[in-house]
Amino acid sequence: MLVFQGIRIALLALRENKLRTFLTLLGNIVGTMSVIAVVSLIGGIDDYVREKVAAEGSNVFTIERINFFDAITDLDAFLDALARNREIRLRDFEYLKYRIPSASYICASAGRNDEVSYGDAWVEGMSIRGRSEDYPMIENAGLLMGRHISRLEVQRSSSVAVLGWDVCTRLFGNRNPLGRKIKIGKKHFLVIGVVEDLGTMFGQSRNRFVFVPVTSYLKTYGSRESIGIKVRTGDIRLLQQAIDEATMAMRIRHGLRPGEENDFSISTSRDLVSLWEKISKSIFRALIFIVSISLVIGGIVLMNIMLVSVTERTREIGLRKALGARRSNIVWQFIVESITLSLIGGIFGIAFGFSIAAIISIVSPLPYIIAPWSIAAGLIVTFLIGLIFGTYPANKAAALDPVVALHYE
Repeated sequence: MLVFQGIRIALLALRENKLRTFLTLLGNIVGTMSVIAVVSLIGGIDDYVREKVAAEGSNVFTIERINFFDAITDLDAFLDALARNREIRLRDFEYLKYRIPSASYICASAGRNDEVSYGDAWVEGMSIRGRSEDYPMIENAGLLMGRHISRLEVQRSSSVAVLGWDVCTRLFGNRNPLGRKIKIGKKHFLVIGVVEDLGTMFGQSRNRFVFVPVTSYLKTYGSRESIGIKVRTGDIRLLQQAIDEATMAMRIRHGLRPGEENDFSISTSRDLVSLWEKISKSIFRALIFIVSISLVIGGIVLMNIMLVSVTERTREIGLRKALGARRSNIVWQFIVESITLSLIGGIFGIAFGFSIAAIISIVSPLPYIIAPWSIAAGLIVTFLIGLIFGTYPANKAAALDPVVALHYE
């Protein structure tokens, strides 16, 4: 009964004192809104990264000279690897081809950015990707037209190219590009295929690339460039076994003794997800700490407004105590009132938070999710704010002397 009475009094206070109500709820609304928006956006990005990585293949790993993730997570390890690790050559790729039994496909890869042109049309900053013939089995490269690079073209270092969707449309528009020659850097390549539209990632196009035979790439840009070796297993359960086989084969190839560190790096898609999780957790902690300050401020505002309410209702409190209301009854009434006000602010904050996250998602490439746990967390937090910051005003009201309170003007 006291719970409903406290809620009724709180709702009456909301209606009768509109400015005070606005000030009371504002802190909780802003704080809860900020937390919900941050959680929704970061959760959406987390799911997006995992989805994209899964689409690219969770059963793929790459052998490289250096793990560039170390440049972000461990700069000292990155610099040490840069000085110590050996270049990976096509000879290493040929050696590994038949020494990883668990692998279904293995592909040599290299890449850099360069200008691509056709006649008077040109595009800058395109990703030129040198690949061996098995790249369609490892990478997301479904064809819109034409065909992929063949083994014979890799062996002969043929000047052929498969275009990304953006490159094709920028250079040829609606014309058929097959059989036409484009210029990459200073060398001409015959267009043999076009990859279907791969969409965008975080608002950036995934179609700004050109595939060429890895041997042609090395002839164009220099054979001393280190390559990467991509390996795909038929089953994710074979991934670790394939990594072990590749590690052993590379150590034998490089003549490493037992106990010596690897002079190469192996990375998986899981490394990218783990890196993002570390980054997102750090961002999440920092942002939650910042926006939680507004929740504390909202709690302080709520406490002060409740103290004003106690002062205004001093005679009412004195009358209730004179009629037999116990201390616990007074405390309970004001705490219920404080929690009700806080929860109303929290509900509005949750609604506004999801709305802001949705608007940001519409006007930017950032995705968002509506996580049920975040709604529950928002309600629990605002409940606790009402409870904690309402306790002092409630105790102050309960401590009033009924005789003094009845004579209060």
